Amino acid sequence: MQYAVEHARAHGARLHVLHAWQTPVFSPYLAAWNSVLVDVYQDESRAVAESVTRWHEKNPDVDITHETLSGHPVGILARAGETADLVVVGSRGRGGFASEILGSVGHGVLHHVTCPVAVVRPRKENA
Repeated sequence: MQYAVEHARAHGARLHVLHAWQTPVFSPYLAAWNSVLVDVYQDESRAVAESVTRWHEKNPDVDITHETLSGHPVGILARAGETADLVVVGSRGRGGFASEILGSVGHGVLHHVTCPVAVVRPRKENA
């Protein structure tokens, strides 16, 4: 998020944070999972909203908005990229070899988004 905030500030741009949520496909016999999924969705959405609020409080000079959408992240980001100047996507980089390659969302975004894309890896603790 830091990269996106700094880029928006440097270019006098608005930062629109998208949180994409794709409901997992379960068997109809697992209807009991519905309430669990709703709870997870609400927790995730609340966490994103709180994170965006904290970033906005620390950076009141940057216009930051957010939205939670249902669907695959690649499709959602591709649609958003049609009108965006830049799409920033995170890469978890979970150690070893995995940190050297893109995840499925980063890979998909690079192939489907029509505007420039920044793939940002987390900073190392000791860097």
